[in-house]
Amino acid sequence: MKIKRGFFILFLGMNTVVHAQEDLSLNSNRDVIEKMPLISLQPMLDFCRDRQPQMNTELDQAYQAAKLKLIAAVQAARFNGVEPLKAKDVDQPVDAQFKQQLQGMLEGMSKSLQPVNAATFCPAFIEKLNHFDQAQFQRTVELQYQKYLEQAQPKE
Repeated sequence: MKIKRGFFILFLGMNTVVHAQEDLSLNSNRDVIEKMPLISLQPMLDFCRDRQPQMNTELDQAYQAAKLKLIAAVQAARFNGVEPLKAKDVDQPVDAQFKQQLQGMLEGMSKSLQPVNAATFCPAFIEKLNHFDQAQFQRTVELQYQKYLEQAQPKE
């Protein structure tokens, strides 16, 4: 009887550890899947704000509209009829460790923009933001979650 009870407790403990690791992984992947598009826009926004300050109002309006569409797409994402994230998860701040890891990438993006012609780039960037395709982004998020969840499934 003690052996059965010991196996049960061991199994229960292992199950808890696996779920905790999966939860941590899901939370860090949440930032990659949902927040990365917004984070990766920052160097381009900063570039246009610095080089084309006369377009700041138009740029900010386009960014805010695209941001709302992006958040709506993430909130509407479904995988096999299941909502991968709740609305409260979408509005959480980006994990500090994740943001720190991205700092080098964002600095590299900023440096790569320096030789770009701002007079051509910024209006095209605003146009892209104004025509952000919410349905396409939602499908991309769903596919990313599908891939992530399939990788997380135990292999038989």
